[in-house]
Amino acid sequence: MAQAPALEVGTPMPQVHQQLLSAGWNISNEARHSEPLSPRQSNLKQRIPALITCSGTGSGYCAYGYSRQGQNLKVVASSDGPLVRWQLGEAWYGEGISQH
Repeated sequence: MAQAPALEVGTPMPQVHQQLLSAGWNISNEARHSEPLSPRQSNLKQRIPALITCSGTGSGYCAYGYSRQGQNLKVVASSDGPLVRWQLGEAWYGEGISQH
């Protein structure tokens, strides 16, 4: 089973991005091929190229994609702000996720 990266809820997304790149994660193909839907997302993708998409309403959560050795990692943050949760394979980690 894949080992989830040691991330902390509340860490600013630019810091999470650098942490993942330093740990050998790459920007996922999904993120590489995603097109920003708004000027705000375009600006965000220039700063954090792993951006996949952002919700248009509510808290403005954004999804970011990474890959490493055949594993896919999705990271959810409040725009480019604090990390909220992340998914590796089928398992979710972080805020609002009950661990079994």
